[in-house]
Amino acid sequence: MASSRPNVVPVDPAVPSQCLCGDPADFIIETHWFSGRHSRDPVCGRHVSEVVGAITKEQARRDGG
Repeated sequence: MASSRPNVVPVDPAVPSQCLCGDPADFIIETHWFSGRHSRDPVCGRHVSEVVGAITKEQARRDGG
């Protein structure tokens, strides 16, 4: 079963989150992996493209593409 493309949603202001860089998160990247695992990664606006690209690349590698 192939994984699906990461979904980028705005962060819930009632649930403060922090990007790995230490800045407040602007978005949550929700990923459903081929193994059935689900992840929710908080990211700031500056890193959203980089993180989505890395997740997409890893999914393609794991899906055999």
